[in-house]
Order: sequence, then structure tokens, then C-alpha cells
Amino acid sequence: MIPTTEILLDKAEIIASFKTLPDKVSAADVIDRIIFLQKIESGLKSVERGKVVSHEEVMNKIDQWRKGM
Repeated sequence: MIPTTEILLDKAEIIASFKTLPDKVSAADVIDRIIFLQKIESGLKSVERGKVVSHEEVMNKIDQWRKGM
């Protein structure tokens, strides 16, 4: 899903998250961490907008997928 608005991250949260990484990391690890933080922020924004799915709806969808296999 392509977000319709850019998700901005808090620099202090990024720095705090980076501090939990090992002293030596690959660029891919750094990029993965930023993407992970962006996905969390995107999910929180979805919750704020009320764009959520109930547990029951998710379980029903999983049941439908399993039946289609």
C-alpha cells in the first residue's frame, strides 16, 4: 500500500532506536530499521484515523484464505 501522505519520523526516536543496534551494522540494517519505524508510525496514524480491523474480522479472513487453499 502506497501512503497518500508522507509519514514523518521523529529524529530523537530514530536516534534512540539506532542506539539499540550493534556498533557495526550494514547499510541494509540501517535502512531496514528506518522502514520498520516508518511502518510503525504509519500503523499508529491508521489507528488514529479509525482505519482498523477487528480481531474477529482478521480471523474470518484467515479462515476464508485457508478454505481457498
